[in-house]
Amino acid sequence: MTKNLFRLSAHSGAGLALLIASALVICSCSKKDNAAGTSASSGKNSTQKVVRINYQTGTLCAAPVHIAMKKGLFEEELAKIGQKAEYVNVVEGGPTLAELIGSGKVDAGYGLYATQLQAIENGLPISYTSGIHTGCTKYYVRADSDIQSVKDLRGKKIGVPGLADSSVMNLKRKLLDVGIGVTADNNEVEFLAYSSSDLAIALNNGAVDVIGAHDPVATRGELAYGFRKILDTGTDEKFVHEYCCQQFVTHKLLKENPEGAAAVTRALQKASAFVEAEPVEAARIQIENNLVSGDLDFNSKLLDELDFIPSRSLGKKTFEAAAKQLQVAGILKAETDIEKFVETGYIELPGVPDGYIYDSEKGEYIEITEPRA
Repeated sequence: MTKNLFRLSAHSGAGLALLIASALVICSCSKKDNAAGTSASSGKNSTQKVVRINYQTGTLCAAPVHIAMKKGLFEEELAKIGQKAEYVNVVEGGPTLAELIGSGKVDAGYGLYATQLQAIENGLPISYTSGIHTGCTKYYVRADSDIQSVKDLRGKKIGVPGLADSSVMNLKRKLLDVGIGVTADNNEVEFLAYSSSDLAIALNNGAVDVIGAHDPVATRGELAYGFRKILDTGTDEKFVHEYCCQQFVTHKLLKENPEGAAAVTRALQKASAFVEAEPVEAARIQIENNLVSGDLDFNSKLLDELDFIPSRSLGKKTFEAAAKQLQVAGILKAETDIEKFVETGYIELPGVPDGYIYDSEKGEYIEITEPRA
């Protein structure tokens, strides 16, 4: 992908000020207190602060989290401020990520941002801090289908991993562009939820006309059944410069431990830059640690197709563009102030660059200080 960088503009906003006001106070603590891990709330006890980070297995594009865990990047960044990391596995069939956040069991993590937009509007206490990678969602029809593009989807049944999934949000935005109704009073398509493993079967058996899926499930289905791709967010002009997966932190972490929030964001940005530079090594680490199954060549090629150059600035632009259009689609409420929604939903943390590039020859991470276009 072409990398256009331009000068960083000042970031302001009332929502941002409210969320990180306490960060400025906490960040003024002495280096001695930080090194000792002294709790800001106790003032006396030397209790080391812990940041709990979510992760999932079986998800190829979760490579940055897996790399940050296995290469010690989370621990390294947190150790600099006298803190440590703990990991919370989000298991299919168990508590959802939103439930873990709501119950205070997760402080930070990573995932498909569009899946959480409606939940954020309804009070899910998280803010995003950096875009991590683009692409990874694809839409297919059977080879004998008369559907040639998104323009042909009026009146069709579309299988997806969940009705709040980003595959739905992305496609609704694209359908709006081509004049197909997706609102409650003018809905011209039908979305049907299936487990990820059943999507390809549903399409092959004719239960649905189209499926939207995330890699590696998407490409495996394509290869197994000979499906024809009609939309790929990694190459489509609308989505090619948008981040599908982004880093988030909870409002509790922002308020009580902004240094920890910044540390885990830097760590995940570095891990993403590593995946961009070393997709084969990243795939090997995932497979050898039983975090993702599959063939090394197949997995590394899929990782190489995605853009893992992280960016806070472009991540925010993605968030804003989606929020505006999903309000038109009726996903977000008409009365929601989108400007405030963006300012509180996307935070610029002190000490976090726009992103990183990994220099494989030197084994060094290089800060990207200017916004990405």
